[in-house]
Amino acid sequence: MPCIEIGGNYCLSQQEIDAFGHDQIPYASVFMMWGNVVFTHSGRSAITTAVHHLGLEGCKVFVPAFSCHSVTDAFLSCDCSVIYYPINCDLTANETELFRLMDEHNPSLLYVCPLFGFDTLSSLRKRYKEIQDKGIRIVEDVTHSLLSGFNTKTVDVVVCSLRKWLEMPDGGFVWGLKCFDTEDYYLTHQEQTEIVNNFIKASRLKLDYLTKGDESLKQIFLPLFYKNNEVFDDTSISCRMSSFSYEILSQADFKQIIEHRRVNYDFLLNHINNPLVDIIFKSLPAGVVPLYMPVYVGNGRRADLQKALINERLYCPVIWPTPPQVLTTCPAEYLRFHDDILSLVIDQRYDVSDMERLAWNINQFS
Repeated sequence: MPCIEIGGNYCLSQQEIDAFGHDQIPYASVFMMWGNVVFTHSGRSAITTAVHHLGLEGCKVFVPAFSCHSVTDAFLSCDCSVIYYPINCDLTANETELFRLMDEHNPSLLYVCPLFGFDTLSSLRKRYKEIQDKGIRIVEDVTHSLLSGFNTKTVDVVVCSLRKWLEMPDGGFVWGLKCFDTEDYYLTHQEQTEIVNNFIKASRLKLDYLTKGDESLKQIFLPLFYKNNEVFDDTSISCRMSSFSYEILSQADFKQIIEHRRVNYDFLLNHINNPLVDIIFKSLPAGVVPLYMPVYVGNGRRADLQKALINERLYCPVIWPTPPQVLTTCPAEYLRFHDDILSLVIDQRYDVSDMERLAWNINQFS
């Protein structure tokens, strides 16, 4: 049966609420199985943990101009000086300008992120050693590409936010920290129980909304999700991932997640025919697992299309609103395409009948 709405915050199913959170996960035994993977409560915390362990507080770090404010906030909380490098309209790095800026500013750290599950770094990867030979460490964020499995063996550190893929209250990880005392980390960092409790409450209410369609319920559960966002925004807090989220992660059906996302993306690829909407990635290579389907909306009509979809309970986000630091420090030519991108929701909560509804409404827009 089609969902009454598409998009919005992930929420737990009633089965997950009933099944998880009853057992206390023994961090020293279960989490240690993951070797040099450290589970944090957020992607921001993964970044700050990596910076501190590398001893790069206060360094110059290069961040793509097209990125989330949370990335900038994480580096700024480590007293880093953030310098933005341009991204092309096909979402690959502008390598000519990137290397020019490297020679000009001599950074210590390069942050990269393959976007929307596609390997937008395929060309730049070939030059990682050249970059590292300049004395620059590379941190790759696999938040968008977690299930696409691109080769990250040549980077210094990998970070990720897991909440973009699963109905988890919290969760991120950092991989590749050498000589890191993982057991001590788990023993000295607490869980954020407030996040878990808020998420469970909000999930119960959203499930009620999805059953009844009563819009007034949103006035109750949305503030709980927003409250959690405020906790994540506080980069002074560094916590371990909750045992509740670990249970969800350990039992996730990734095969089903991969299949649903690819089928949904492929359907939209073959059924969106509105001339105002230009799909950025026009093919779905084997092995790629999309996070969203990013599109360009022409003639300055992104906000209009987004509003028209919202009126039909189709919530397609802007990934990402341009951070104010980018707006004030980057040349305008870096940013021209940012205002046209809309992200179509294709995740595992939805099936082809939902994609039919989404495509139909997009095609009706004029």
